[in-house]
Amino acid sequence: MVPVVLLTGFLGSGKTTLLNQLLETRADSSAEDGKRMAIVVNEFGDIGIDGDLLPSEMTRQVELPGGCICCVLSEDLDTTLNELLDGEPDLALIVIETTGIAEPLSISWALAREPLSERVRLAAVLTVVDAVEHERHRPLSPSVDAQVEYADILIVSKLDLAGLVVAPPALVDHLRSLNQFAAIVDGTPQQIAEVLWRFLDDPERGQAGVLDQLGDDVPVQPHHHFESVSLPIDETLDFEELSAQLEELPPSYIRIKGIATVVDGTTGSAEPHVIAFHRVGARVSRERLEPTADTIDKRIVAIGRGVDPSQLAACVNAAVVPCSD
Repeated sequence: MVPVVLLTGFLGSGKTTLLNQLLETRADSSAEDGKRMAIVVNEFGDIGIDGDLLPSEMTRQVELPGGCICCVLSEDLDTTLNELLDGEPDLALIVIETTGIAEPLSISWALAREPLSERVRLAAVLTVVDAVEHERHRPLSPSVDAQVEYADILIVSKLDLAGLVVAPPALVDHLRSLNQFAAIVDGTPQQIAEVLWRFLDDPERGQAGVLDQLGDDVPVQPHHHFESVSLPIDETLDFEELSAQLEELPPSYIRIKGIATVVDGTTGSAEPHVIAFHRVGARVSRERLEPTADTIDKRIVAIGRGVDPSQLAACVNAAVVPCSD
């Protein structure tokens, strides 16, 4: 049976960054066995961003638009995984990157029942924990604690932003209060990826511990009460102005991400280029994409409570670079 890894973590915790690091580490590994890894990306909202940020030449990407996997549950998930297995007989691993507000237990239940239970097994639940924003996120959704509680491995991210090299003791104590048995992994992204691959490449690894908590009935996830807004970006933007505008939005905008063509004075160049940008908390960051990303649809996605399309559009419009005559 093909092992499945469930990659969870709250909005903006760094799941896609970790996934890209895992892919990069695997590509560089001399132990690469030539078998393919499939990725299922689930997005909250009508338009996905994360799937476009994964390297398409390394894996088949299947994106499930719409609500959470755990809300849709088995029909789309069954179809997607069965199509993957039918089309890729040499699959060595399937990674399901869940939306940031998903709870692992419902998805685990779907994997443990027919017809999927005859073809796949849940190898591990990995939960990414944001070292900077974790405490602020906890009151926002019960998913934050549930993702920790049902994890087999807890991965502490963004230590560099907190000026740390290991997880702070207070955070470790909190994680242990929710989950006594999960391994806690910290360090640099490269170190974390290497540790995870040593686990994932172990042919003797057993079923994930979360299966012990499953009953005959599907667990019900509390409604998350989040909304999503997605808007196209047709013009070139000034990234410095865009950052300033997005930072002024209220905390109810829990996660903002997008892809855009920008100019950025901080780079020392006036050349337009394509970036992925993110706002988590009050901080906006960017990542320059390859020139081939110019073919990707440019858009901005906001997730939170009371997100206002006109307010989001105003941020984008304020950053539009005027056309030169």
